[in-house]
Amino acid sequence: MKLKDKIFGINNFEFNKPINEIKFDGVYVAYNSNEATIGYTTKVQKARCYFLLSMKITKGETSFEIKEKPVFDTCGPMLDVSRGGVMKKDAVKDYIDKMTALGLNMLMLYTEDTYELEGYPFFGYMRGGYTIDELKEIDDYAYEMGVEVIPCIQTLGHLEQYLRWGVTAPYRENSKALLPDEEQTYEFIEAEIKAMRKAFRSNRIHLGMDEVAGLGHGQFFEKHGLEKKLDIFNRHLKRVLEISKKYNFESIIWADMYFSAENDHYYAVPDAVIPQYAIDGAPSNVELCFWHYYDTDYSYYHKKFVQYERFQNPVSFGGGVWTWDGLVPYFKFTLDTMLPALKACVDHNVKNVYATLWGGDGCETNYFKAFDSLAVFSEYCYKGTECTIDDIYDAAGHITNADRKFIDTLSSLFLGYDGATDIGKGLFYTDPLINLLHFDVDYNIIKDTYEKALVNLESYDYHEDYKYYKYFINIALKKAEILFNLQREYKSGNKAYLLYIANELIPELKNDYNEFYNEFSSSWHKRYKVFGFEAIDNHFGGINNRLTYASNVLNKYCNNELDSIDELEPEIIKGLILTWRKAKSYMNSNLTS
Repeated sequence: MKLKDKIFGINNFEFNKPINEIKFDGVYVAYNSNEATIGYTTKVQKARCYFLLSMKITKGETSFEIKEKPVFDTCGPMLDVSRGGVMKKDAVKDYIDKMTALGLNMLMLYTEDTYELEGYPFFGYMRGGYTIDELKEIDDYAYEMGVEVIPCIQTLGHLEQYLRWGVTAPYRENSKALLPDEEQTYEFIEAEIKAMRKAFRSNRIHLGMDEVAGLGHGQFFEKHGLEKKLDIFNRHLKRVLEISKKYNFESIIWADMYFSAENDHYYAVPDAVIPQYAIDGAPSNVELCFWHYYDTDYSYYHKKFVQYERFQNPVSFGGGVWTWDGLVPYFKFTLDTMLPALKACVDHNVKNVYATLWGGDGCETNYFKAFDSLAVFSEYCYKGTECTIDDIYDAAGHITNADRKFIDTLSSLFLGYDGATDIGKGLFYTDPLINLLHFDVDYNIIKDTYEKALVNLESYDYHEDYKYYKYFINIALKKAEILFNLQREYKSGNKAYLLYIANELIPELKNDYNEFYNEFSSSWHKRYKVFGFEAIDNHFGGINNRLTYASNVLNKYCNNELDSIDELEPEIIKGLILTWRKAKSYMNSNLTS
């Protein structure tokens, strides 16, 4: 299929008038009702020309001229395919088509253990990882579209899925990290990098190395005694870079560990300072990627860039597309955090920007639902500090076949809180009797916001995700009523209300969950491999059983078969919980279950 047809096909856009092509340093699109002219340097920029042409004409514009020159050399998404959801190869190709339409020229597949590794049969065991041939096919397709696929692996921490197996004991620092200064470790890492060389043509590789809690305090301490964490880190990094160079790769790492000399969480402190000895001992032949997704204040990003500029290394930025807070992407918080971040990138002359889509807690949010957030990156890339909110919403709406109202309606489900608060996820998962939700949230605000969201959503019954979001909102509304009202009515002796919950609301809720499950399952199996879906099944099975249990307990109490409902006796502790929580954190009082 021709590039034009692929891009126009995203929105079923038809254009039969002449399209002239010229050479242009960047992106050029002109239209005068009779014909169009496009100019570009790269194939990705050509795709963006077609996208902008279709967007403007769809909006009703009959004459326009656009000139853009990207402020970043590399800009594109990193897809986490290590948290349960491994995207099928054909789905990755579809993803490449849509990101190319936005003009994004780079893709990373974040693979902790989800790829074939010769000589290590337990690596990615039963996790649905890619074969080398699958990765080659993805890379070949991306290359034809003008997109560079940069391999993205882990060579120190975040390997708990593999390190749980007993065969890894000799080169395991702790449950999540490899053991530095151990030859078996570097044999394993060489196998990783060799596999990436077989699969990808890119001369760049991302080696991970972030968030290595406990480095130097596990098996390393037992073998070698106490040593400065960052001395261990730099020595390990140099060994890995030697292997990477052997396979003709230029290396990138997440660079947060340089803030961890005394405290694994020091990285998050706005005024944190990297110790000079760590900088002096760092190799200069690696790109340091500053990643951050949480602050809406420009100064935070500025201060971190100032710290990284103390190195002799090139510095890049990893921003966040908020897909990891559960079930619904959060466009508004992506916008609020990334606009100041991207301005800081321009001000500090950063040329490589990666938009990370993490799949925390089982890849609950399908990445195809978050293309509106990728528009934050694409529009800033091509417009720089001249980029407006309207520019972003226009591109976001066009790539998702929606509009600003639809996008804002979904963002409203987070009630204006930051992504760590995950109100919607809490409502979805919290047990109906053992209430582990955060409680300094006004139920009337939830009810009013979610009811308005349902009304707004009715205008989009044509949208492919209409039912998905409709049933999610229905569930959140009904669960909110139970969670905020049930205990009060129980303690006031209102058995009529308890019977209403047991015999009317819970049956409706179970039906909504079943419908949502069908939508979620269909979306998953269309885009992702089957491995990892069993965790989602366990979540839904547990929800269904607990709703049945709650209904039975309420009926027994109302029929005087129980003297009390023990789960509703303890007083609820109020207070907003600002941290990411897995589904089982809401579903179970016992986190080990």
